[in-house]
Order: sequence, then C-alpha cells, then structure tokens
Amino acid sequence: MEDSSTLLYQHYNYDDVFNRCVIAGLLNLLNHELTYTQTFADNVTEKVTVPFAYNFAHAKDQRFAQDNYTFFGRECFSEKFIDGKFDMLPRFAMSYTGSQIDANNITNRFVKGKYQKEENGVVTTYTAFLYSIPLTMNFELEGWIDNMETAFKIEEALRNKFYKNKTFNVLYRGMKIGCCVGFPETVSNIEKTVSYSFEQENQLKMNFSLAVECYQPCFDESMSIDSGLVIEHIGYDIGLYNSSNTPISKKVELKILAPTEGTRIYSGQEVEIKWESSSNVSDVCTVMLYYKTEDGDRHIIDCPMFNSGIYMWRVPQYASNFEQPDVVFIDSLINTLDGPVIEIAPNPSGEVLTGSFRILEPGKFDNAGLMQVSCESVDSSGNLNIHDCYVANVTEDGVESIKYYTDYTQEQLDEAGIGIINKEPFSYEIESISNRISVGVAYPLDTTIFDEKSNILII
Repeated sequence: MEDSSTLLYQHYNYDDVFNRCVIAGLLNLLNHELTYTQTFADNVTEKVTVPFAYNFAHAKDQRFAQDNYTFFGRECFSEKFIDGKFDMLPRFAMSYTGSQIDANNITNRFVKGKYQKEENGVVTTYTAFLYSIPLTMNFELEGWIDNMETAFKIEEALRNKFYKNKTFNVLYRGMKIGCCVGFPETVSNIEKTVSYSFEQENQLKMNFSLAVECYQPCFDESMSIDSGLVIEHIGYDIGLYNSSNTPISKKVELKILAPTEGTRIYSGQEVEIKWESSSNVSDVCTVMLYYKTEDGDRHIIDCPMFNSGIYMWRVPQYASNFEQPDVVFIDSLINTLDGPVIEIAPNPSGEVLTGSFRILEPGKFDNAGLMQVSCESVDSSGNLNIHDCYVANVTEDGVESIKYYTDYTQEQLDEAGIGIINKEPFSYEIESISNRISVGVAYPLDTTIFDEKSNILII
C-alpha cells in the first residue's frame, strides 16, 4: 500500500499547467451545474446532469489521450471488453480553440505575491513580484441529443447558467485563481449563440461557444525569496545613553494589565488589551501583541504597533471551537421579510440566556408581536438539536434591542429582545466549545522581553 504521507510531494508532468487547470475547472463546473428535469409520469421526474468530456481528438495529441483517458481501461474492465457501440445521449465534448491577452485590462505589474515550488521533494513558499496577465480562453462545445425537447431544456439551462457569467476557482502553483465563464460577446464566423444540425442516424447536434476570463500569474523568479525569510515588520525605538547608561545596561519592562488571568472572552467580539511599559534609557516606541494557543503556537495580533498602552482586539472566529447555532423565528401570523442577523455568546456556565443574544441586524417583519425562537445546532454525532425555549419581541422595525434580566415578568418579557419562557435554556459543555489562550506583549527589538496573561478562555 502506498504511503499517504508521500502523496503531497508526488509530482507529474501535467502538474501546474495553467491551461490544463482552467480546462479541468470548467469541466468540473459543467459536469455539476448544467441540469434539466426529465418527466416520465405525473409524479415521476428525474433531475439529469448533462455529461461533458474534453475532446482530446481535437488536440491531435496521442500522448495527451494516453495520459488522461486510457490509464483506467484495464483497471476498470480487466481483460473483458464488449464489442459494439454504446451511445449515451445527451453528451457533450469540449474543445479548446485558443486564447488572447486582454491588453486593455492590464494593471499594476509590481505587486508582491506568493507561490509554491518543489525543491528536492519539499514544497517551499516563495515571495516575488507578480504580474497578472488577463486572458480570454475560448472553447467550442458540441453535443449529441436524442430529441428536440431535451435540446430546448439544455439550451434553457445554458442561458440560465452562462449569461452573463458563472465563476469558479482553480488551484495553480498553490494559488487560488478566479475564473469567470460565459457566452462570448463576439465570436468570429458564428452568428448564433446556440446552433443546431442533424447528423447521421438522425441524431440532433448542438453547438455553442464559451469564453473564460482569467488571470495568469507570472512571477519574477529572479527577485524571489523564501517567504520564511521576508521582512514583514520593522520595530524601532529611541534610546538616550550616557557614560553610566549604556546599551549593555539597557532595561525594558512590559506588563499586561488587561485582560487578566481567568477572563472569558468571546470570538467575533472586541476585547480591550491594556499594558504598561518602562525603560531606563529608551522610549519603547513600538511593541508586539500576540496570543498563544495551548499547543504553544504564537499568533501575531499586531506588530509593530505604536506603544499607546491600549488596543481593541477583535477576537477571530477561528480562535474558538464554538459554532454559531441557527436562530429560527417561527410564527404563522408574522412573516419574516428580511431575516435578522444574530450572534450568540453563552454565559460563563455555557447557558444561552437573554443576555446571550447579540442582534447585529434587527431584520424586518410584516407584523408586530411575540415570535417563538429556536436555536438549532448539530452535535458531534451529526444529530440535530432543536431548543425552542425562546421568544422574541418583534416590531415592524425588527427585533427589539436586548435588555438584561435575571427574573422575568411578563412586562419585562414584552420589552426584552429575546427571552426565555417555560423551559430550561440551551446549554453547552463549556470545555467543548472553548479554547484557552495566553495574551502577551513583547519588545520587538528583543522578544525575550515580554509579559503574558494565561488561562484566558475564548468561547
């Protein structure tokens, strides 16, 4: 059995070929997006996905056909082959007919970018100046269809998907390249977007063209440098020395004031980081803020930054294991015109109470009143958990702003944004949805000078 750890470093002659990447991405889009409905009876329908393949005969390259089509023959069918013709309808073949550079769309040439290169079996990331060449790649597609009804359905699906455009992404040299495909505005020698003809055996043939707009990244490898060696930040300081205070006797001290150890913070929200600094000879002009996860990895928050003593940090969503549940509004008499955007932040015990709902956008409704609200989430076993113990006070201007209560009266409930009624609140095991981190501040000119506050819980 092949060692899976070596798959990343396997390299083939057809890897990182730009045209091939775009063609593969377009084929993947066509084979998953172009569908029509086939009706067999009043209650029997089938959703048919139209198959597309690359027309390697058009390339007139025997090796291309061998590399891409013939390697699976014996693996799939062993030594047993059946003589005869097996015609699948509908089917389409795609031919690449060339490309042109859109010189009018060329922009700044001197932009830094990153790409990957294999060196001695190891994939290394490099940084170099990037020049994006705007391209239009042209494709001709021809298909064979059994009847005119199916042809009309496919033509309708083509217009739905490709006029004006459809986007897809491909991977090239470790980069995600965006592509946009649609019907070309001008096509030489073809006056119709879609054309029909009849072939032998009375098969209906359809022809159409597609154009893909993309950017081919070109790097100046003479100026490339290992990304791990690139200077990203420059810290600076000002020091005043005399005969008694020299660089050797320089002393810098940093101290984190907030957040304190044991603090609970919430992902996606802003947290105040405060610190103080002192030195016998320097101004400590810049500092570096960071946080460390339990595995010891350090993540830069900001560096270098002016030593202001305070920083508002928006905690990234990925720093926590907590996944926002879906908040669903249910009422047969009130219709949701524009759904509200709500974030949930459980309390330190993991419970979702009234104060746990943060309304980012109040939404719009066609009536006012109380609406039942449910929180829905999927657990680690794939089971859907629904907690319908909440009620929202809704007006025509949306969900009312959140107010905080410990004991709920009906009057308070009428004023609250989202409250709890009759049931136990939605509750999490706090350890399963949180991460513990350390927040620190360091001196950029000497990172051995730092201070950290640990045991900070991110929910």
